[in-house]
Amino acid sequence: MSQKTSLNELLKWSIINQATEAEDASASGAPPKPMEKMDPGLIDAILGKSESQMMLEALNVIKNPNATIDEKELAWEDFEMLIQQIDNAANIENMKMWPPILEELKNSNPKLREQAAWACGTATQNNPKAQSAFLKEKGLAAIIELLSDPETFVRTKAIYALSGAIKHFEPAFEEFKNEDGLKTLINLLKNETDVSLLRKVVFLLNTLLIQDPSITTELADLQFIHILNDVLTQNMDDEDLVEKSLVALRTFFHVALSPVHPMTLAAIRPRVLEAKEKYSKYILDAEIWQDLDKRTA
Repeated sequence: MSQKTSLNELLKWSIINQATEAEDASASGAPPKPMEKMDPGLIDAILGKSESQMMLEALNVIKNPNATIDEKELAWEDFEMLIQQIDNAANIENMKMWPPILEELKNSNPKLREQAAWACGTATQNNPKAQSAFLKEKGLAAIIELLSDPETFVRTKAIYALSGAIKHFEPAFEEFKNEDGLKTLINLLKNETDVSLLRKVVFLLNTLLIQDPSITTELADLQFIHILNDVLTQNMDDEDLVEKSLVALRTFFHVALSPVHPMTLAAIRPRVLEAKEKYSKYILDAEIWQDLDKRTA
């Protein structure tokens, strides 16, 4: 319905119903004619639907078994756009939407698993209320499981969702650690072949090191620096990954609760020197290179 048509219909309705009670009454004193009800569809066309209503309609399409994959993907895109607003994301809990959303993380179609993870990440990012609801609905365990998804693009969105769920939210981060989440991330770092995803994992680990230096103990036990060494060895031509890896290495050195074993430092030093020779003019600054050189000497 066009805006012009909507306004014409509104005008018509208003004219029909603006007669007074006295004008509508017959001379015999009959009761006035009841006011004609406005079509709800006309109200929606004129005023627009609420964002909560649009969220509900999108989710209804997502959960409709008769909707096509294209229709579901479009509905997910609409839903994700709506929950970029913090209030809408927080409202997911009030509208009891988390359970049906989390069900979609196990959808047999990987594109729909990806979309569900994307929505989880957008909703929880920098939103403590949504993070709390996500944790309460057991969303974190589902996302950790999705890190082992056979599809790279699904694992990528799972990292995005994990980041939104645990960053700067201690209760979720504690559960993440209790669920062997750090081990899962390290295994992903160890076995992943997609360079773009490796960058995201290294970046997230660096963020978590800053957030909670105590994890250096577990990361040391998980051979974090040795695995970073392998990542650098296999991907020295990727400037961005090299930079992120060296930043994470330096962060580990700075926040570690105990000295790094000399053999571990000896193992990583050749990669630091190789990276310095190749990239010192392009990434990091002289102070960081000097610090890495000193700490691995």
